[in-house]
Order: sequence, then structure tokens, then C-alpha cells
Amino acid sequence: MGIRRLKLGQRLALSYGAVIVMLITVSMVGLSVLSELENTTTDALKDRYPKTILVNKVINDLESIARAMRNTLFLNDPHQIKEQLQDINVSKLEMAQSLSLLKDSIQDEAGKEIIHEIDIVHSAYIVNQEDFVNMVSEKRMGEAKNLLLVDLHPYQIQYFNALDKLNKLQSSSMAEASEKISHSYLSAKNLMLALTNIAALLSIIITVLITRALLRQLGGEPDYAAHVAKKIAAGDLFSEINVKSHDESSLLFVMRDMRDSLVERTEALEMTNMELEANVETLKRTQSDLVASEKMAALGSLVAGVAHELNTPIGNSVMTASTICHLTEELVTSAQSNAMKRSALEKYVNEMQQGSTILLRNLQRASELVQSFKQVAVDRETSQSRHFVLSEVVQEVVLMMQPLLKKSSFELTIDIPPQITMDSYPGPLGQVITNLINNALLHAFEGRAEGKIEISASMTGKSSVTLLVADNGCGISSENLSRIFDPFFTTKLGCGGSGLGLHIVYNIVHSVLQGNIRVTSNLNTGTRFELELPLNCI
Repeated sequence: MGIRRLKLGQRLALSYGAVIVMLITVSMVGLSVLSELENTTTDALKDRYPKTILVNKVINDLESIARAMRNTLFLNDPHQIKEQLQDINVSKLEMAQSLSLLKDSIQDEAGKEIIHEIDIVHSAYIVNQEDFVNMVSEKRMGEAKNLLLVDLHPYQIQYFNALDKLNKLQSSSMAEASEKISHSYLSAKNLMLALTNIAALLSIIITVLITRALLRQLGGEPDYAAHVAKKIAAGDLFSEINVKSHDESSLLFVMRDMRDSLVERTEALEMTNMELEANVETLKRTQSDLVASEKMAALGSLVAGVAHELNTPIGNSVMTASTICHLTEELVTSAQSNAMKRSALEKYVNEMQQGSTILLRNLQRASELVQSFKQVAVDRETSQSRHFVLSEVVQEVVLMMQPLLKKSSFELTIDIPPQITMDSYPGPLGQVITNLINNALLHAFEGRAEGKIEISASMTGKSSVTLLVADNGCGISSENLSRIFDPFFTTKLGCGGSGLGLHIVYNIVHSVLQGNIRVTSNLNTGTRFELELPLNCI
């Protein structure tokens, strides 16, 4: 009865609190079991894995000694024989150190028995090994060879067999540890599944109880409440809503009050709608500007695009460089073994030339992309500001582009009043004009033998100027027009276009020149870029 007196929100909080407690309990138990599993794994690795490493180290040292002793019998150079004897002494010391650590770490009876066997073989082997070294040092090669074949070789075989037995013993111990870990994991899994099922069952029970409470809060069957809601949604604000006398706190009672309020507000809303319609157009324009600004501010998208664009040239460069390294290693191996052929050298030179060309071409492409990306980040701090005449700056830009314009059959005209002066950043402004002209030459006149580009300017009030760059080219399709300022959007992918030119223009106009840029275009009649710039943005 105490729970029923609680409000719905309190009952919801209490019910879901019980679920949360259950989930926390499941998590804590799971963490405890996982911690135990982690301790079991750590103990197994600390106790068994280092022993296996030591056994393998002794085997490697023994193999090094055996190999060095064989080499001394086939070498004639005293210096090389001396080096082999030094290798034997070094490996002997390392093997003795590893054996000492191994003895200290092995505590089980089976392991100690094998260690005792190794000690016996090791003592005999070391004595014969020292005799062998002395014989070789005294150049008694025949006796040394005899000693190696008759005595040392059988001891080596016994030594290797004993080490192999110890290695197998450690492997068996590791297998036992692995089985223990698997058993711990299975137990943890089963326990967590059981607790999860209990939590799920409790959630279902609580959901049922909450559903019943919500139905009571509706004030009756949900079908009638839904029917009333549909009538109100359809505009029927005058039908009667049946509410029982004791249902003042139910949803139906609230819906009736809401219906009455809607009737009173309908007239006020009609008046408000007239005012809203007058503001819709303004809101739409503002929304478009905000969306465009947000798109340009999406640095994450820009970085992802740069990574995508750089992936191909850098990937090709890495593949070419790895091929060059592989071919060089093969050539060095051939040279060291005195097996180099003229044809192999000629093949290597040819492949090096081709690989170098491919590598240089891809790295140049990557460099161009990085340079374009750096231009995207142009800012006010890295640009020089000064007072200048707008027509002179545009004339200087066009003059620098004359070699490119002379190679084409397209005409460029300038119509800018000489009295327009600005306190701004002429460098970034020149870059904007250059990119717009290049964009027109690359895209506007595709498939045409002639065309015209016009650059004009006019004052807009007393504090701003409108700069217009227009062409009479083929225009931009409507589906592409809204995307031309997006980074890496280009219709010339793979044909010299990186998709960063107009994105750079947009960033410079908005962030450096503190202006706005708009574009209008009609298919087959041309495109107009209109820049609104303040006369003073310093």
C-alpha cells in the first residue's frame, strides 16, 4: 500500500532505480570475476612463460657453440678461427648464466630431475669443450675433429634431448595454465549471463507494472484517448469529451482543458501566422547563410578529404619505395655472394629509373595537394594589409596571368572605376581573383573555342564595394551549384582539379576580407561570382 501512495514519477524512479542497482551489481560481480581471471592469467605468464624463454635461450647458446666448433675445423684463416673460439667462450658464459637462472626458477620435482640430468651432461660437455678449444688453439685439428665426433657430438645430442624434455615439460605446464584460464573464463561467462537474465526479467516485470500505472493515468482505455486525440488533431474542437468525476488527474481531463485552450488560441494563431509569413523569406535566406557557414566550418570533413586525396599518391610512393628497397636488397645479396650478372644489373637500373619516376610523380602530386590545403588555412595574421587602388591590384593580377591567357583564345576585360580605394589585404584579394579566373578557364569554356571573362566593380553605399567576375561559358548545373564551395568537390577529378580552388576563395572572402560571396549561373549563358567587400577591414 505504501508504494501505491507514491506519485507516478516516484514509482518510475524507484522501479528504474532497482534495475540500475541490479545492473551495477552485475557489473561489479563481472569486474570481480574478470579481475580474478586477470590474476590467474598474470600468474601463469609470470611463472611459466619466462622458464620457456630461458630453455630456448640455452638451446640457442648450445647451437651457437656447436656451430662455432664445426666452423673451426673448416677454416684456414687464424684470425677467423680465433673469432670462432671467442664466440664459443661468449656462448658458454651466456649458457651458464641462463642455466643458473633456470635452476633458480624451477621448483617442481619433474623439472628438478631434468635439471639434474642437464647438470651431469653439462659438466662432461664443458670439460670436453675446453679440451677441444685447447686442441684448436694448439692447431691439433685432427685430435680436435676426433674429440668433436667421438665425445662432444654424443654429449650435444644428450644435451639437446634433455633441454627438449624440459621444454616439453614447460609447454605442458603452460597448457595446464591455459586450461585453468579457460575454466575461469567459462565460469565468469555463465555467472554474468545468469545475472544478466535476472536483470532482464526484473526489467520486464517493472515495465509491466509501469504500463499498468500509465493506463490508469490515461483515465480509461487507450483507444478512446487515441480517438479523442485524433479528433482534436483533425480540427474538431467542439466534440464532447467524457471524463469521469474522479479522473481530474487523468490524461483525458488534461486533453479537454487543452482543447478548450486551443479554441481560445486559434484566433491569436491566425493573427500570428500573418506576421510569420512575412518573416518566412527572411528566415529562409538566413538559414541558407547559416548552413553555408556551418559547412565551411566543418574542419573534420576537410581533414578527412585531405587524407582521402593524399592516400593514393602517398600509397603509391610507399609501394614504389618498398619495391626499390626490395630490389636493392636483392642486388646487394647478389653482390655479396659474387653472383651478380650484367643482365641483373641492367634490369635493376631500368627498374630504378621507372620506380624513381613513379615516386617523384606521386610525391609531386602529394606536394601540390598539401600546398592547396595550406592555402585553405590562410588567415589575417599571415597576410599584409595596406591602402590600395582596386583597379591597380586587379590589373597586376591579370598582368601576371597574361602568359596563361595568351595560350587560350578567351578574352578578359576589366571595368573598374579608378577612384575605388580600399584598406584591406591585396594579397588574399589577388589570390581570390586568380582562383576565379583559373576556375573559369578550367570549367566555363569546356568544348568551346572562344569565350569572354569580365571583371567589374561598383560602389555599394559608402563603405563597401561589389566586385563581379562573370563569364559567358556553359554554366553550372543546379545540382552542383550548391556544392561548388565544398572542399574537394570538383567535376574535373583526375584531370587536374583538386576541388580546393573555390573553397579557398570562400574562406578568404569570409575570414580574411570579411565579405560575402554569391554565385548565380544559367546553363549555356554563363556564371557570375559576386563579392561584397568592405572598403576597410583592417
